[in-house]
Amino acid sequence: MHLAFPGLERHVSLVYDETKKCGEEMIVRTVTKDDMDEATVTIEARRDDPELARIMDALGSVQGVLVGIKDDRRYPIPYDDVHYVESIDDQGFIYTKKDVFDSRYRLYEVEEASPFFVRVNKSTVVNINKIAHFRSTANAKLEATLTNGDRIDITRTYVPVLKAMLGGRP
Repeated sequence: MHLAFPGLERHVSLVYDETKKCGEEMIVRTVTKDDMDEATVTIEARRDDPELARIMDALGSVQGVLVGIKDDRRYPIPYDDVHYVESIDDQGFIYTKKDVFDSRYRLYEVEEASPFFVRVNKSTVVNINKIAHFRSTANAKLEATLTNGDRIDITRTYVPVLKAMLGGRP
């Protein structure tokens, strides 16, 4: 796999070993130029390289985006466009205003990605900036209506955390 970061003219051979079980050589090339307006990252790999998806997801988290999958294509979704992320039967989904994307993220990874993502039940993380309003339901639960119209149940375990984040009393 060849990973090129236009910038500095040197080649560094690294062992990429995320699982600590097997290593694969990766070349990182950085080239710096005074006349560049923005950084550019180029990744060269075989189309079927299993590490490509992991690298794309990692780059997305650095840029403030989640990477969603739809029709076998990857799409960068800025954090601000994410309404919520849900896990159903070990399958993740990213919900935006109009689209739903498959997701490879674990919910704890989404929670850690931005201070605006908060867990509201066992299977859902919500972007608190996308909450339009709340209403109380039975058993000390809440229901949040998001700006895209979707309704999300907030279980009582997570109500105090959400209230504290929004500046209310726990």
